Amino acid sequence: MAEKTQTRRGPLGWVKRHKKLTIFLVIVLVAALVLVNVLGKTDKAAADSYQFVRTTVLTKTTLSDTVSVTGTVKAGSSASVTASDSVKTYKVTAVNVAVGDTVRKGDVIATLDTTDVEKQIANAQLQLSDTRTDARKNYTQAVEDQTTNLATAQENLDKAQKNYDTLGIDDYYTSMASAANSGKTNREIVTDWYTRYAEEIAGYENTLANLNIQLTQAQQDGDTARADGLQGQIADYTNRENIAKGQCSIPELGLQGFDAVSQTYNKIEQYREALEQAQQSYQNSATSAYRSVDNAETKLAQSQREDDTLTNLQTALENCTLTATMDGTITALDATVGAVCSGTVATIQDVDNLTVEVTIPASSVGRLKTGLQCNITSDATDDTVTGILTRIDPVANDNGSFGATVTVNGQDSGLLVGISAKVEIVISTKDNVFTVPRDAVGTNDDGSTYVLRKTGGEGVDMTFEQVAVTEGDTNDYYVEITGSDLNEGDVIRATADLTQGIESGTSDSDVQMMENGDLYVGDGSNMPEGTVVMGGPGGGPGGPGGQ
Repeated sequence: MAEKTQTRRGPLGWVKRHKKLTIFLVIVLVAALVLVNVLGKTDKAAADSYQFVRTTVLTKTTLSDTVSVTGTVKAGSSASVTASDSVKTYKVTAVNVAVGDTVRKGDVIATLDTTDVEKQIANAQLQLSDTRTDARKNYTQAVEDQTTNLATAQENLDKAQKNYDTLGIDDYYTSMASAANSGKTNREIVTDWYTRYAEEIAGYENTLANLNIQLTQAQQDGDTARADGLQGQIADYTNRENIAKGQCSIPELGLQGFDAVSQTYNKIEQYREALEQAQQSYQNSATSAYRSVDNAETKLAQSQREDDTLTNLQTALENCTLTATMDGTITALDATVGAVCSGTVATIQDVDNLTVEVTIPASSVGRLKTGLQCNITSDATDDTVTGILTRIDPVANDNGSFGATVTVNGQDSGLLVGISAKVEIVISTKDNVFTVPRDAVGTNDDGSTYVLRKTGGEGVDMTFEQVAVTEGDTNDYYVEITGSDLNEGDVIRATADLTQGIESGTSDSDVQMMENGDLYVGDGSNMPEGTVVMGGPGGGPGGPGGQ
């Protein structure tokens, strides 16, 4: 008969056989440990929690009314060095600066190839010289032509005037001249004699014509007696006419008889017209000559001026030397030897005299004016930098705020162009005054104001009394108070509303009240430099064990 052997199983075997039960027991155990830990902490927190009244201690301080804004540090001034359009096709032959170099106004930044423009200048100068030479020649010729043409026109005019005065009679018999004709021109003499006899002779001719008509009629009628009488009258008037014609003679001019005088008189109109033509011809010649001289003189004067093309080329030559337009530092450079300049070659900025470009909300801009002192802080500076508000835009931007400029004082501020900076614009400051949070001042029904000063007790059991005060200057958070019963060191309730100002805290959160009435929550070892604790665990006014 086989022998039975009994095997002994250990704890591990039990766990393997009861896996589900084991997992359940582990979960229960962990939950119990967590619950114990939480309850322990809750009991500790309950033991360490407390309540206190927020207070502030009166001390002489400075009240500042400020507006805080942010902005970007900019160079005080900047300028671009650019290649003009006339030289943008010329290649760079030399670059004399690098980014970071300090330059003075007029320093050479880069130079361009001037070969092409110098050739153009030489050609333009040659062309200008030829133009001036031609203009001088044309002017000289115009003056000579004027002299010649006017002389010829004057000669023709003098001749026409002479002919008009002499009536073409060049011979003058002085010995035969009468005193009555002395000092007169031939034209005047002939006119006088012709006028004197022409009417008389015309009368004779009219009478003779009438008598001849009557004679013809008498002869046709066979009236011999009448015909004989008419012939006698005709002979008499004929004799009178001949005598008159004979008397109308001008011996000194060689004009014998009325017919000679009449023929000469009838030439006066011809000579007058010839004179008028000569006068008009002279006027035309003079006008044309003066106009030609004036035009030539104008062109000569124009040729002496600087030619626009040459001036532009010389300007282009000057522009081939690119120079600094202001003192400052090269902050950007885009110039390479052998390449052309298509735009801005260099940017120069005044990195010593800086500004901060800020934006002011519309709600604050009415309180500000240029000239106000500003305090500037940034990540690049350990200390506060001062400045002056020098510009406020007169109109708002698209966002409804106003751009402004703060000029940084001094050249060694430590600020860097392009970084962000916080600017505190100081509207007013008042030193050596008592200040409290604005909520610390209450108002009675009669309009008088007061603060609540601590008289005893601790924590939420503090007691206070009303102390009459007068409000002074204020800012967004604090107000100046004065009163005959105020003393440095007085503990003042942070709010005059007794339903407010009671705070809760624990020793773990390390809640502490700062001197300015603000509540600080956190590790006391990390409190901001200069913070004065006014309340909190372990002592200080306003907290457990406080004064």
